[in-house]
Amino acid sequence: MGLQNGNRIQRRFKGYIAPEGEQARPITGFYADMLKKPLSEVQPLSHTAPEPPKESPKTQKEETFAKARIIFGSTTALEERKQEIMKSSQNIAGVLVPPRPEEPDNCCMSGCVNCVWDMYRDEMEEWAEKSAQARAAMQAQRQEGKGTGSMVAGEASPSHVATSMDDDGGGSETNWDTGLDDADKDKLFDDIPVGIREFMRTEKKLKQAQKKAEAAAAA
Repeated sequence: MGLQNGNRIQRRFKGYIAPEGEQARPITGFYADMLKKPLSEVQPLSHTAPEPPKESPKTQKEETFAKARIIFGSTTALEERKQEIMKSSQNIAGVLVPPRPEEPDNCCMSGCVNCVWDMYRDEMEEWAEKSAQARAAMQAQRQEGKGTGSMVAGEASPSHVATSMDDDGGGSETNWDTGLDDADKDKLFDDIPVGIREFMRTEKKLKQAQKKAEAAAAA
């Protein structure tokens, strides 16, 4: 019965010419449903990287702490800086000489308590002081017959330390001072702009006065 109906449908559409825009043999059943509901578009294999998560907005308290850290400095950061200097220091003739500090280029000019120029001044003075002590210790060892300054200091020692009175052609006794006076300390900063030098000098005096006041109050 089904075969006969199929033959009649075939004969019906055999000589039928559909109008323009229509189909001679209309699609029905499963295929019609397929056309009504096409497959979803295939996503490309390549994909873009996900956007980084946005930082959650800071609370008022967190913003206050962040601003205070910029102005007053961070104790943790200062301790880490000291540890880095200690790791880079060299033991020369029994004196631990820190590396020569570099001029800062990240001053924010906002009056921070722990200004980078203040730290630079302190580190430069300590470097010069320790270097002078190391040279004096090397001279003492040389006089005891342990070798010249270069021999005592070793190959890895900085050139400003590896100097003895023989090495520099019999230099003056002042080359072996164990300390630095104020004039010598000022010479360390000859290359620094005058404004910055005066700023560092003023800050140092203020800190010294503050320490004296604290010591007097504690006594």
